[in-house]
Amino acid sequence: MVGERKDVEFQTFDGLTLRGWLFAGPKGGPAVIINGAVGQPQMNISFDKTRYEDFNSPKEIFAADVAAWFGRNGVTALVYDARTLGQSDGLPRNDLDPQKMAEDNHDAVTDDGWVDLSRIAIWGFFYSSGIALEAAAFDKRIAAVIAQGLMPDWSLNPADQPAIVARAVEDRANQLRGNPPDYIPLLNEKGEHLLLLKYLAELTPEQKAGLPAWVHASKKHFPTFSDRLTVQSFYRHAKWKPLHLFDSVSPTPVMILTPENDEIVPPEFQRSVFDSLQSEQKRFEIVEGRGHMDFLVNVNFDELLGGQLAFLKDVMKF
Repeated sequence: MVGERKDVEFQTFDGLTLRGWLFAGPKGGPAVIINGAVGQPQMNISFDKTRYEDFNSPKEIFAADVAAWFGRNGVTALVYDARTLGQSDGLPRNDLDPQKMAEDNHDAVTDDGWVDLSRIAIWGFFYSSGIALEAAAFDKRIAAVIAQGLMPDWSLNPADQPAIVARAVEDRANQLRGNPPDYIPLLNEKGEHLLLLKYLAELTPEQKAGLPAWVHASKKHFPTFSDRLTVQSFYRHAKWKPLHLFDSVSPTPVMILTPENDEIVPPEFQRSVFDSLQSEQKRFEIVEGRGHMDFLVNVNFDELLGGQLAFLKDVMKF
């Protein structure tokens, strides 16, 4: 039945089982893979007073709502917990590896007997926009890619990087000796949010003060959420520089959406990335009146996703 949700799972190349939900569109029709673990500090659409940061988050936070919308509107949508998160396999838990997440998109593009394999798009939001574009750069089975709120730089705060990298190297040695992995909590003993990533360290004092709320609310409302990350997660993000890969997205059709008032990644920079793409079928959209931190405040999914659906209909012919 169109719009029906069912539990699904698929295997990755390195032997993990990733679990999620499939929102069914018409049989033999197009599909979109919604990358979870998305984004960054936001106001959650369901809990008006609470910010949510979808970085390190299970599929239930925002991504599942997007998948359900596409399913209701004629596009089969797969949303799944990223490796080491939520209900998906992977050890250590909450061990983020954006390059492995990009590779998992390749394994998600498989024949389930329901969709048209020649019409599968991938979708990314903030954090996972870079993951989606990286996947599309290498996998030409992907028919289209939608990326919003480009964030291709996840550098560590320069003042913190030497200590974090040294801690990560020590952690590797300790794990080889049989010790458990080292974790960094999202909130310190004072209840303050970590600021180890450069973009977090550069937030205003007011923005920083609001960060802990998403952690508390996520723990309350989403039982699979965990409020810590391995130190290796930060080490990997210090090395992850996907921007140089985006040129290889061509000839895959691509749509980029940019918040008009993005206070984290300048809209001009996001536009320059779009202009550099060589795909003949590409579309750029400014999301008017929105910034990075309030992108989802009182969001209307028909307005946010309607243009994206029109783009997919145009390039995938349905």
